[in-house]
Amino acid sequence: MLSGNLEVIIDTSSILFSFEYRKDVFGIVEAEFPHATMSISRGVLRELAAAALNKGRKGAAARTALLAVKSKKLKVYNNNGHVDAWIVGMARASGGKVAIVTNDTLLVKRLHSFQGLRISKLSKDGRLRY
Repeated sequence: MLSGNLEVIIDTSSILFSFEYRKDVFGIVEAEFPHATMSISRGVLRELAAAALNKGRKGAAARTALLAVKSKKLKVYNNNGHVDAWIVGMARASGGKVAIVTNDTLLVKRLHSFQGLRISKLSKDGRLRY
């Protein structure tokens, strides 16, 4: 387990996935990285709000996720732009001090070029896979 000054950036895709499959991505990240700072961007909040307008399972998951995000102690960056571009920029500038949790396969492929970056996907069984 890594911790210390590590920052864990959680992508919209993992948040939605976790609530669609009734997993607690925030609790899972806290267990895996006990002393890390969890962070998102305002863009994640925007994407969740847009998804919350949908009917069905994904909309319900997004509405529940928005409530959970508001109750968690998260660092929220004031970036309302494209979330994937923000995450790539954070990874580039981090010097290995961030881990990324995303279920976006294309984003994972983009991030694999960064040395020492820890990238995780949330599985249906509630585990982070590397």
